[in-house]
Amino acid sequence: MTQEPDSAAPDLLAELDAAACTRLLAAVRFGRLAVVEGGVPRIVVLNFMLDGADVLFRTKPDTLAARLTRGDASVPAEFEVDDALSVQRAGWSVIVKGLLGREDDDRVIASARSRITAWAQGERDVVLRLRAERLTGRQVGRL
Repeated sequence: MTQEPDSAAPDLLAELDAAACTRLLAAVRFGRLAVVEGGVPRIVVLNFMLDGADVLFRTKPDTLAARLTRGDASVPAEFEVDDALSVQRAGWSVIVKGLLGREDDDRVIASARSRITAWAQGERDVVLRLRAERLTGRQVGRL
């Protein structure tokens, strides 16, 4: 069975360069962190800030991400942000891939605690860093 092309489909699907990905990351305040626990993918929504190419998060000590990074442990992780305009059938997505671990620089921890405001209630004293190893992004349609 042959499928007819959708004449209303966007005519643009493009890879984004690192500079565009960084600009889009800086334009939003929350995204989805993906890690694997016991062979099962887990995704959590977190507020964040950029520190160079890396992504910083604040979380509670009993969260999945905090448990996985206790001590000097680092785990593979991905962080995704996106936005879409459904009427225009346009949008973008940026993914940061790397290793997630605890931040240990007191100055960075203090900065993250003062600049990242969680939407959920409760203290979030653990600061995590996703050390960016790969940054990719795509856009569809005209933004």
